[in-house]
Amino acid sequence: MSDHPIAILLDSRQAGGIETHVYQLGKALKNSGWPAEIWFFQKYQAEHPLEPALKDSAISFRYLNGKLPGLISALKDTQPLLLHSHGYKAGIFGRLAAVITRTPVVSTFHNGDPGEAMVRLYSLLDQLSSPISENIAISEEIARRWISAPHRIDNFVAVPENRPSLGTAIAFVGRLSYEKGPDLFLQLAKHQPHLPFRLYGSGPMEEVLQKQQINNVMFMGQVQSMEAHWRDIGLLCITSRFEGLPMVALEAMAHGVPVLSFPLGGLPELIVQGFNGWTSPVGDLNEMSNLLQFWDSLPEAVKWQLREACVATVINSYSSQAILPKILDVYQQAVQAKGYDWPNTLKESPAHGLANKKQDRSHTAG
Repeated sequence: MSDHPIAILLDSRQAGGIETHVYQLGKALKNSGWPAEIWFFQKYQAEHPLEPALKDSAISFRYLNGKLPGLISALKDTQPLLLHSHGYKAGIFGRLAAVITRTPVVSTFHNGDPGEAMVRLYSLLDQLSSPISENIAISEEIARRWISAPHRIDNFVAVPENRPSLGTAIAFVGRLSYEKGPDLFLQLAKHQPHLPFRLYGSGPMEEVLQKQQINNVMFMGQVQSMEAHWRDIGLLCITSRFEGLPMVALEAMAHGVPVLSFPLGGLPELIVQGFNGWTSPVGDLNEMSNLLQFWDSLPEAVKWQLREACVATVINSYSSQAILPKILDVYQQAVQAKGYDWPNTLKESPAHGLANKKQDRSHTAG
C-alpha cells in the first residue's frame, strides 16, 4: 500500500447520503489496508453528526478552515496519495488546490437534484471544472451531464451479519425537503389508512408536514443511525422528485427491506420489479398505492424471499467487495496521470510486514 493517505474531502454540516457514502468509503479503504482520512472543508458546529461513527471505526478525520489556502496548506503538509472530493463545493475547491499542489484528484458526482439559484450555479461550475479530475458518476442520469469522461460506479454499503426480524412499517427515510418528496409520502399514507407509516428525518418541511396530523403516520425525527430501526420496517418508500443512487435504498436492501420507488437516477438499475422491490411511474401515487397494497397482501413466505433477494442484490453488486476495486482503478488512473507511481499492493502490503516505498512528491508546488 502507501504511506500517503487517501484524503476524502467534503463540505458538510449534517448527515445524509453523501456523508453515509463517505463513511462507507473510508471504512472500506481502511479495512482493505489503505490509509484514509476524512477532511471536512469547514467546521459548522461543535461536532459533525458523522464524528461518532468515524471514531467508532477508528477512521481519521480533520476539520479545515473553509478557505482555499487552508486546503492547499493541508495538501502540502500531508502529501496524500490523492484527493477524493464529494459534493460541488468540495469538488470546485478541491480541484483548484490539487492543480496548485500537483495532487492527483478524483471527484464523485452524487446529486440527482440540479438545484436552484446559487446551488445550480455552483453545480454547473463543478461540472465545467471536471476536466481537471478523474470523475465518478453514481447514476447514468448524472453521467449524462456536463461531466468530463465520468466513470459509472455505483454507491455501496456494508452488509450486516445479522438479519433483522420481519417488520411491518412502511418508511420514509431522508431529509424533509421538497426534492425528497415527504409530502408525497404523506399523500401515499392517506391512500392506505389501515397501514402503519413512519417518517424518519428532519428538515425545512417538518413543521408543515406535522400539521397535517395523519393518524397512521408516526414522525420519528432525526435518528443518529437507522441500524436499530430497520428491524421494524417492512418496506422503504422513496417518493423523491430527484435522486442519484440513494444510500438509504442500499442500506434498506442490505437489511433485507425491499424498496418501492419512482424510477429516478440509479434506482431502475437497483430495483428488479417484483424481485427485490418495485418502481411506479414518476409522480403516480395511485400506482404506487396499488403496489403498496400488493406488497401488503403477499404471504410471509414470499416476503421472506423478497428480503433474501434484497440482501443478495447488495452483496453481488453494491457491496464494498464489488465496488471498491472499481474505485481503486480510478484512483490508479488519477495517480499515474500525474506521473506518480501507484503503490504495489502485493509487495507493499502491511500484512506482509514489508516497508513502504514513499512516493516522491519533492516536486510539489511550494
